[in-house]
Amino acid sequence: MDDPNDCPLAEGFSVVEKVYAQGSFFSMGIIGTFGIIRVDWIMVLPYIVIYWYGIPGIIMRHLNCPRCPHLHSYGDCLQFPPKLTARLVKRKKTTPFGPVENALFWMIALLIPTYPVYWLWAQPILLAVFVSAAGLWYGGQLFYFCKRCRVEACPLNRAGAVPKAI
Repeated sequence: MDDPNDCPLAEGFSVVEKVYAQGSFFSMGIIGTFGIIRVDWIMVLPYIVIYWYGIPGIIMRHLNCPRCPHLHSYGDCLQFPPKLTARLVKRKKTTPFGPVENALFWMIALLIPTYPVYWLWAQPILLAVFVSAAGLWYGGQLFYFCKRCRVEACPLNRAGAVPKAI
C-alpha cells in the first residue's frame, strides 16, 4: 500500500466518531470521579492517577499514541485534537510493547471501568450512567475502532495485519 489514500483510515476520523469516543470516555471518567468523591473523597486519589493521569500521561504519551500512524502519518487523532496529542507524545515508536508496557496498559484499561463500581454501587443512577458510558466506550473500541486500528502494538488491536504507515 504505497498510497495512503488507498486506505479509508487515511481519511481520518469523522466528527461523529470523535464525539462518540470522547463523549463516552469523558462521561465515564467524570461520573466515576464524581461518584467516588460523593462517598469518600480520599479514595478518588487513586482514580485520578489511574484515569486522569493514566490515559494522557501513560497510554497517550508512552504507549499507544507514539505508535499510531493516524497521528504521525495522517495527522488525525480519535481522542484529542491532533495538535494537542502531537505535543503530548514524547517521540514516535515502532517497537512492540514490552512486558512493563503491556502490564501498565492492561492495569489502566481494566481499572478505569472497575475501580469506581464499589463507590457507585450505593448510587444506582450514577452507577447506571457510569456502566452505560463504560459500555459505550469499551463496546465502541472493541467492536468498531479496534477492528480498524492501525496501532499494531496495542493489545486490543483486532484488525489483524494492518498496512504499515508511510
